[in-house]
Amino acid sequence: MGVPRAHGDGWQTVVVRHGLPGHTPQTLRTLVERTGRPALVVYICDSDTGFVQGWSDGGGLFETWFTPELAADYEVPNDICYEDETGMPGTAYQAAWDAAHSRIRDEMPQRAREACTWAEAAGWRPEPAKVLEILSADRIESAEHHFFELLRAMGLPTADG
Repeated sequence: MGVPRAHGDGWQTVVVRHGLPGHTPQTLRTLVERTGRPALVVYICDSDTGFVQGWSDGGGLFETWFTPELAADYEVPNDICYEDETGMPGTAYQAAWDAAHSRIRDEMPQRAREACTWAEAAGWRPEPAKVLEILSADRIESAEHHFFELLRAMGLPTADG
């Protein structure tokens, strides 16, 4: 586990290299119960995308990906073979990817609203249009940096990555 970085209003960010113990929603719920504050975690996937989960007493669990185009790869079931006999994406893989990408894109406005609700429960002042823009971006430099952009848009005091 990394060293906590302090932000405004008592908030901290901590890098955990190998995930949280247990099932993440329950771990977040326990963290919220113990601290009395909302909790948020992101799983960075090869610096391409991230899966964000947050819990607050007022809003419950919210989950979202950012960078839908890259996130779709992580939503395709593992038992679907990527390549066909020509080395190109197979029909089944492409269909699963298309479905995942469409679902993630279609859900993005609702997920952005949920992220803003979480942020408001945390006492932050989110910028809803900016949150949606950041979540919806298909191309980014690095997921780690992009996550801190999301935190800034959600209103984390002095969020810097």
